[in-house]
This record gives sequence, structure tokens and C-alpha cells, in this order.
Amino acid sequence: MNSKPTQFEAPVKSPLRGGAVAVLTALALGTLLLLSAGREFLGDASTAVVILSALIFFGLLVVAAAYGRATNQPVKWIIFVVWWGLLVSEEVFSYRSDIATVSGANFASQAYDQAILWVIALLGLVVIVLKYPHTLRGLFHGDYKWVSWITVFSVLSSAYSPNPAFSLAWAFKLALVVLVVHICSQQIMELSDLKAFISVTIWALVFLTVLPTLRSVFIPDPTGEYGTGALEQRFREAPTEISGIAGLLAILCLMIYSKGRPKSSLWIAAASLVIMVIAGGKSGIAAGIISGVLFFGLQKRFKAVIGFVAATAVVLALALKFTSLSEYVSRYLQLEQLSSFTGRTDLWSFVMPFILQNPILGHGFIASRFIAVIHPDTPFGSSHMHNSFIEALYNNGLVGLVLVGMINLVIVRNLWRTIRHSVSSELRYLAVGALAAYINLLINAMFNATFGGRPDASYLMLIAMVAISTQLRRMARSPQFSGMPVMERHYGPFTVSPVSAPQ
Repeated sequence: MNSKPTQFEAPVKSPLRGGAVAVLTALALGTLLLLSAGREFLGDASTAVVILSALIFFGLLVVAAAYGRATNQPVKWIIFVVWWGLLVSEEVFSYRSDIATVSGANFASQAYDQAILWVIALLGLVVIVLKYPHTLRGLFHGDYKWVSWITVFSVLSSAYSPNPAFSLAWAFKLALVVLVVHICSQQIMELSDLKAFISVTIWALVFLTVLPTLRSVFIPDPTGEYGTGALEQRFREAPTEISGIAGLLAILCLMIYSKGRPKSSLWIAAASLVIMVIAGGKSGIAAGIISGVLFFGLQKRFKAVIGFVAATAVVLALALKFTSLSEYVSRYLQLEQLSSFTGRTDLWSFVMPFILQNPILGHGFIASRFIAVIHPDTPFGSSHMHNSFIEALYNNGLVGLVLVGMINLVIVRNLWRTIRHSVSSELRYLAVGALAAYINLLINAMFNATFGGRPDASYLMLIAMVAISTQLRRMARSPQFSGMPVMERHYGPFTVSPVSAPQ
């Protein structure tokens, strides 16, 4: 990525009026939530959901194009909406493929539905690239080159994966995301643009947190494994990965908030922490608490650290008392799997000989999805490595591991240098928040396939962190932030302000 962004449009001199965009976004979110939650009542409504979701997404692109033209920023809002769409696509058509063989494409029907949103996103991207071909410059330069190279290698390694068609489909999404985030980064000219990008990301994570939560409450488990118990029991059986997304959302909301501004982001952060705890994801809860402590601790706001820990402890205590979370904890302790991280160490020992069979190039992109099919004695029939670095090593060998390691390295380096050397208190505040968000991703990555495999929201967020950290570092070196004020702008409930962040 270029150290200095390419400017395609004239800077906006008047505050943005985001009311129309916020209303349309809320309308789209609400419609998709209702459609997903009410799918059991609509019968086989897949076609209707696909058509309506595609129309809403396409409509948002049209509105973004019109709004961007009106504000002399034709690319910015289109590409931000495309980024939002790629983030939420996995939950608009939520599914879990039952892969029993490596032959054929092995796609669930909802996978084709999700691909329609990818195609619409691709169309929006093609329009931008055709009109502004220089948006592709810098893909293999600067810090972003590591992201580009891991993507190229993932695409190429799909050829020798156990199921090339399956791997190539996800490699397509990864490549699409990498191009979109690169162009998003080029649109970040000033601090307000960066906060706008983070705000759009927050809305996507709200979607990714609320939708599976509602689905777990209102839609019975299709396997009948958990029965039809009380409401809290139904909620307790929500996917535990919600905890990781909810914890990350809370940190980003704290990151975007500044004193004297509307407290909407704080309310969202509080709700996210509640969902994080009740969903019961062990690594997600730990990551949320540690990253929250880090966020306030790096600012030397020790009273806030105590308040954050106390508030989280109260939520946890209430969840243990009034929900079935206590039963889940009791069952987990009875299994005595804490020492093996719920059997993860057994899995890591099991796959190490297979990693050593192809240590340099690995077994192919997302080959881990088929390990339990190829080796039926795989511990607990795992479909990934439950560790992002081992995931990258198994799929793409040492080449992939080095590239993933460099991505993590540049994020930490950029954020730490911004915290240490920036003269702007607001930049330091954002860098602290970004570092806390990255640590949240990293802790989850130790026990889940957060990155290095299927490009879901967590992997997408790691790529976004490269862009965020690079832009923060660029701004920290810019004379613009030696005390020059930044115009205030509004993006829905989130407000961009030149007011320095609390110390």
C-alpha cells in the first residue's frame, strides 16, 4: 500500500449529512433481520430472500453512488458499502456445510445465495476500477503487499487442495475483499474518513452480532439436539463464536467514542459485552476482557480499568445465575478438558505429522476443512485447526505462515509507533483502540481459525486492521496533525470530532 494515499476526488468542505444513509442502512438491516428470523414461517423462501437481499444491497450501492456524487466523493461511499456487504454476507445466508467427501463442490444451497452478494459487490468494484484504474496501484507495495501476496498464494494453492472448486470459491471472496479494503484505504484522506470507515465496520459487526443472536432465540435448532427449552436455554445454544465478534464490536465502539459526543456507541458497547458473556465463548470472553483492560490501561485510566472489570464481572455473575450458562460451565469442568484447551492440544499433536509432509507449501487453501474426511480419526471431527497460525501452516505451509506473520507484525509496528510518537492525542487514542481490537483478534486466533483459512468476518477484520494501522501511522507523520483542527462530521450515531480523546 502506498504510504501516501492517492486522491481521486476533491475534499469535502461542508459537513456530511448522513441521515438518509443511516435511515436506509437501518431499513436494510431491519428487513434482513426480519427475513432471516421469519424464515421458518415463510417456508422455503430462499429465492425471495436472495432477490430481496440482492435488491437491498444493490439499492444501497445506488444510494451510495448518488450520495458520493453529491458530496464530491464518488468512490468513497460506494466502496464503503461494498465493504459492509462483504462483511455481513456470511450471516445474511448463514449455513454450515455438511462435508462428507472431497469430491464435487460440496456447497450448501445458501453458499450460492451468498455468492450472489459477492457478484454484486464485484460489479460495484468493476465499475470503480474501470472509471478509476489507478485504484489498483500500490497493491504490492508498502505494508499491504503482505496481504496481497498471501491472497495470491491462497488462490494458487487452491489448485492442489483436496477440493479445488471449494477452495477456489473462498479464494475468490478473499481476493475480492483484499481489493475492496485496498480501495477503501485509498479513500481515507483525513481522520474523519478513517472514522467513517470504522463506523461502517461497526454497523456490519452489529449485524453479525444481532442476527445470529435473534436466530438462536427465535428459530429452533434444526437438528433437535437442544430441544425446545426455555428462552435462555435457546439463547445459550447460540454459536459461541458470537462472543468473539461481540467483544471486538465493544472495543471498536469504545474506540470511536469521544467525550461530549452522543453516547450511542457506549450503549452498543455495553449490549455487546452482555451478548459476549451470555454466548459463552471462552476465548471470546477472555479476549474481550483482556482487550478492554488493555484499552483503558494503555491510556493510564486505571479507574476505568477497575470499572470495566467490575461491570464485566457483574454481567458474568448475572448470566451464571439467571441463564443456563452455569450448567454449561459445570459440564465443561466435569469433562476436565481445561488442560487440553477443550481437546485442542490433542488436535494439534494429531495434525503435526501431516503438516510435516508438506511443510513448505502446505496442503492447499482451506484444506483443513477436509481433514476429518481424509482422516476419520481426527479429534472431535474438527473442520479447522483451532489455531490461526497452525491453520495457515497446514493450509499454506511455511510460506503462508511467514506471510501471515508479517501481516501481524506490520499491524503491531504501525500502531505501537503511532502510540509512542504521535503528537496528536486523538490519533494516539485511536491507535490504542486499534491495538486493543487487534489483541482481541489475536487472542481469539490462538484457539480458533480467525485467519489463515476461510475468509469470514474475523479474517476480514485482520485485513482491515492493516489498512487502519497504516493510515494511522501515515497521519501520525503528517504535519496536518501538529495541532490543526479537523472538521466535525456525523455518521449516524457516531460523530467525528476534533475534540481530543479522554486521557
